[in-house]
Amino acid sequence: MELFGTQDFLPDLDREQLTAIFGLPVVDAYKESCIKRRVASRIRRSGCRDVNQYLQLLGANPAERERLNASLMIHVSQFFRNPSLFKTLQTVVLPALVRRAAGQPQRYWSIGCAAGEEPYSLAILLAELYGEQAPQVPFEILATDIDSSTLARARSALYAASSLREVSADRQARFFSETEGGFLLCPQVRSMVRFRQMDLQQIESYPLADLVLCRNTLIYFKRSAQEKILHAIADILPQNGILVLGKSESMPASLRGRFAAFDPVERIYSRR
Repeated sequence: MELFGTQDFLPDLDREQLTAIFGLPVVDAYKESCIKRRVASRIRRSGCRDVNQYLQLLGANPAERERLNASLMIHVSQFFRNPSLFKTLQTVVLPALVRRAAGQPQRYWSIGCAAGEEPYSLAILLAELYGEQAPQVPFEILATDIDSSTLARARSALYAASSLREVSADRQARFFSETEGGFLLCPQVRSMVRFRQMDLQQIESYPLADLVLCRNTLIYFKRSAQEKILHAIADILPQNGILVLGKSESMPASLRGRFAAFDPVERIYSRR
């Protein structure tokens, strides 16, 4: 599968042009190859001849600006993606967090949540852990993404069968109902997740959390931006709070004084 689309056209954009298209914060934070490919994709899809015509389109069409910004993240997900990770969350991480909380509110944050598969998977684990007591337990799952259209899909909680490939038959029967449009998640699980649009670069808006899932998001950022984001995450986690990265991501050496490896295979880290 091609991660960033076709490779036959990569516009020769200098920093000034990239800044004109995205703004300085994006150019400073995101990998140049990533943002050039996203511009190339949007130029093709919009029917523009070249970069200059596309700049004119951006100035005249706010909807295209939103589509371009949303394209920086590739929204590919499914329920219980990387099943071994969710097994570790179910059997080790969540029980430990619950014990340590001793009845105090727990806060879980899913970053780059796309259409909601990840936070809803976490909610299913908590529904199974707490059973009928789940509505009375003080916890909250916050799910954020930069793209408003994917958040709208997440709130609808309607999924194609391909999104449920890792969902067992028992879970599918318990938590989903099949409709003409796909598989609809049950109200109990939907009510456990709150969605919010958020730009990850706005570190001052980060919420306090006990568990942060930040999987396959940092790969789009330059190392300096990755470190800034990870330091900000460390600031909002308590001691022994948990951070989960994607399988293709690793903890920078500069952050190892703030995070300890909890499960290196699953890229789970504990706040020192």
